[in-house]
Amino acid sequence: MKELVKNRGCTPRGEYKCQIPMPINGRIQGIDFCIADIVAALNAANLTTIASCCGHGNEKLARIDLCDGRVLHISGIFKDKQ
Repeated sequence: MKELVKNRGCTPRGEYKCQIPMPINGRIQGIDFCIADIVAALNAANLTTIASCCGHGNEKLARIDLCDGRVLHISGIFKDKQ
């Protein structure tokens, strides 16, 4: 698992070294690098995000939560990085 996470530019769950700062709804949030472009695009389209996680090597856990209660489950984010 650690090698998988290492190859994809993410840290294991519970670590936050691969996050980048992003202004969302007037606050700076730490967003996982793997999905930062998706989060930025959603917020630019007025779909405000309140939480997100790239899954840290487990694609089944990748998700972005919107402020209206919807949850986007993200798949395929690692396919081009294998």
